[in-house]
Amino acid sequence: MHRFASLLTLLLLFSFFYAEPAIGQERHYELSGTISSQSGEPMAGAYVLINPGNKTISTDERGRFSVSLPPGEYTLESQYLGMERVEQQVNLFRDTSVRLQMKSKATNLRQVEIVAKSSMDVQSTQMGSTYMDVKLLTKMPALLGEVDVIRSVSSLPGVVSAGEGTAGFYVRGGSADQNLVLLDDVPVFNSAHLFGFFSVYNPDVLKSYTLHRSGISARYGSRISSILDVQLRDGNEERPQYQAGISPISAKFSVDGPVSPKLTILAAGRAAYPTYLLRMFNSDNIRNSSGHFYDLNLKANYKLNENNTVSFSSYHSNDGFKFPFDTTYQWSNTLGNIKWTHVYGNSLSSTVTVAKSTYTNQIEGIATGDEFNMSSGIDFTQIKADLGYFGLERHAIDFGGGASYYTIEPGKLEPYGTSSLNPRELQIDKGTEYHAYLNDEVTLNPRWTVSLGLRHTYFVKRGPTDVYVFAEGRPRSETSITDTTHYGEGSKVHTYQGLEPRASVRFLLNDTRSLKASYSRTRQYLQLVTNTAAITPVDVWKLANTHIQPQIADQVAVGYFYVKPDNAYEFSWEVYYKWLQNQVDYKDGAVLLLNPALEAELLIGKGMAYGSEWLLKKNTGRTTGWLSLTYSRSMRQIDGETPEETINSGNWYPSNYDKPLNLNVFLNRQLHPKWTVSGNFNYTTGRPITASDSWYRYHGHIFANYVGRNQARMPDYHRLDASLNYEFEKRKRVAYTASFSVYNLYGRKNAYSTFFRHYYGRPPGAYKLAIIGVPIPSINLNARF
Repeated sequence: MHRFASLLTLLLLFSFFYAEPAIGQERHYELSGTISSQSGEPMAGAYVLINPGNKTISTDERGRFSVSLPPGEYTLESQYLGMERVEQQVNLFRDTSVRLQMKSKATNLRQVEIVAKSSMDVQSTQMGSTYMDVKLLTKMPALLGEVDVIRSVSSLPGVVSAGEGTAGFYVRGGSADQNLVLLDDVPVFNSAHLFGFFSVYNPDVLKSYTLHRSGISARYGSRISSILDVQLRDGNEERPQYQAGISPISAKFSVDGPVSPKLTILAAGRAAYPTYLLRMFNSDNIRNSSGHFYDLNLKANYKLNENNTVSFSSYHSNDGFKFPFDTTYQWSNTLGNIKWTHVYGNSLSSTVTVAKSTYTNQIEGIATGDEFNMSSGIDFTQIKADLGYFGLERHAIDFGGGASYYTIEPGKLEPYGTSSLNPRELQIDKGTEYHAYLNDEVTLNPRWTVSLGLRHTYFVKRGPTDVYVFAEGRPRSETSITDTTHYGEGSKVHTYQGLEPRASVRFLLNDTRSLKASYSRTRQYLQLVTNTAAITPVDVWKLANTHIQPQIADQVAVGYFYVKPDNAYEFSWEVYYKWLQNQVDYKDGAVLLLNPALEAELLIGKGMAYGSEWLLKKNTGRTTGWLSLTYSRSMRQIDGETPEETINSGNWYPSNYDKPLNLNVFLNRQLHPKWTVSGNFNYTTGRPITASDSWYRYHGHIFANYVGRNQARMPDYHRLDASLNYEFEKRKRVAYTASFSVYNLYGRKNAYSTFFRHYYGRPPGAYKLAIIGVPIPSINLNARF
C-alpha cells in the first residue's frame, strides 16, 4: 500500500507541474455548470451537446458537468429522456459557470422510443460506476411480471447474484451486507419481498440508479464493497398522470403531477397475492403455504422560490409468509427523508437531509409444544449536510458531514401456549457514527483531471451493554468468560475512528478514450451476522464493539474507457485489487440466533479480492444491449490463537462469495414499432461449499466427515430469460403496454444449496436443493393515462 501511495503522490505532483496541454498550445477555459428540473432536482445523466465541435458530455449524480474548451462562442444543448431540450449561448473567454433548468414534456413517450444513454463518462474521473435509466430497465425480462433493480444489477460487471430467490448481491468479492443499498439517499436494510422474488423498488416510480464499485466519492461511506444509489422521480409539473399494472400475482397503481404551481406529488402502491397459485401445487407443503406483500411510496417537492426547494420522500412495506404447520414470518421496512436544497448562486449550493429507516422482523412458531414469538429489528436515524462549491478556477469542491444513530434489537423470544421454551431477550445494541468529508476535482489541463477526497469517520459504541472478558490462551466460549463489565444507558463503551482517503486520476487520450486509476479506503461499523450467503428475514445486524473491530477495505483499480462519438458503442476494461481487514467468519457449528455471547462464535481474519472486468455495450439501432464478463477471486484467511479459532490450518481459502467467472449477455431487439423482444443470459461459477470427503461409523451410526472449509463447489449456475413487449395504439389518452416473459426459459435446476444425507446401507451422499427448476411464464398489462 505504501508503494502505491508513493506512486500516486508522484503522479499527482507530475500532474500539477505538467506543461499546459499537448492538445494544441491554445489557452483553454473551464466551462462548468449544473442541470436541474424546474423543481430543483439534479438531472444525473443528462447530456450536454456543445457546438461547434459536436462534443457531448454527461452530468454526474449531482447534475454537474465540467469541460475544458478553447475560447469562443458556443451553443449548449441539454437533453434528457422525458424532458424538453434546453439551449443556451455561452461566450467562453474566461472560466464560466452556467445553470440550466429543464422542463417536463407534456406528452407521454412511446415506450418503444427508448434512447439508451451511455452508462459511463469518459471525460470524468469516475470509474467503477454504472448508470442505468429506468426506461431501459423496463425492457429487461421479468420474473412473475415485475422487472427488478436488484436482478438487473446482477447483470453488471463485477456483480453476481447471491442466489435464486434472494435479493442480495455480491460486488467484487464482498458479502451482501457490504453493499449500501439506498432509496432516495436512505439506507434499506432488507431489500427483498417474498424472500427475494421481488425487491422493494417499484419500477413505476424510479428515475434511475447508479452502482459505484470503485473510485467512490468521499461523499459516500459506511460500506466497504459498493453503493447502490436508487433515485425516485419527481412528480411531473404539467398535469396529473396515472399508471396501473396487473400480473397474475401482483397489482400496482401510481399517480403523479402538480398539486399547485409550486408543489408536485408522486404516490404509488403495490401488492402481491401468490397464495391462490400455491394452492394449485400437488405438494402439501407448498399447497398449505401462503404469502403476501404490499408497499407504498410517497414523494412531494415544494419549490419555495428560485433558490429553495423542500422535498419529502417515504416508503413503507409489509411482508408475510407462512410455512405449513410450524412457522410464520413477517417483516417490514419503513423509511423516509426530508431535504432542503438551497442555491446560493452559480458557485455554491447545499442540501440538508434528515433521514429515518427502520426494519422489523417477527417470527411466530405455531407447532404444538413449540409456540413462540420472536422479534428483532434495526432503527437508523441520520442528519447530514452536503455542499458543492464551484467558485474556484478548475475546481469542483464537495464537502459536508453528519451523524448517524443506530439502535438494534438483536432478538427477543416470548413463548406462549404449551411451549416449553424459556423466554430470552438480548441487550439492545446502540452506536453513533459521525462523518465529515472533502472532495476536490481538479482539472489540471485538457488531458489530466484529478479527484482528491478525504473522509473521516468516528464511531462510538454506547451502552447499555455487558462486555465479557475471556480467558487468555483458551478458545472464546461461554465457559471461558472470566469477568463481565456493565455499561449503563448512553455511556461510551468503545470508540473507533480513521481517515478514508480517496483519489482518482483521468488521462484523456482523446475525446472518446481515457485511462483512469483510483484508490479508496472504506470503513464499515455495521455488519450482518448470518449463516447464509444472502440477506434473509431472520438475520441480525451487529455493530462494532470491544471484540468486533470495524471492517476496512483498501482498493486500487485501473481502467480503459471508450465511447464512440455518436454514443453507438462503449467499452470498458477495469482491473482491481482489494485488501480486507477484520473479516468475520464462524466457528464450526456456531450458534448465532439469540446468543448473548455472540462474539465467542465469531472468527476474525483478513481477506483479499482481485479481478478483471470487461463491458461491451451497444446503445443505438434496432438491437441494443451489452455483454459483461468478469474474472475474479475472493479469498479469506483466519489464523487464530488456538486451533479451534483457526480455519483450514491458517491457509487462504475461498470466501463464500468467490465465484471466479461471471458472464452476462442482455439483448433488446425492436422487431416493429410496436414489438420488442429481449433476452438475458447469465453464467456463473458455482459457490464454494464445505463438502464431505469421507465418512465414519460411531456407535453404530454413520456420519459425514468434513475436511477443509469451502474446498468444493456447487454446480455452475446458468439461466436464460426472455420477454416480448407490445405497445397498443393509444386510445382516448390512454397508452397500454403488455409484456410476456419467461424466467428460466430452458428449465435449469440451479442449486440453491447442497446438503449431505445418509440413507441406510450406503455412505452419506450430496444432494442439491433447487428453488426454481422450471420455466416460469408471466404476463402483465400496464396502462398510463
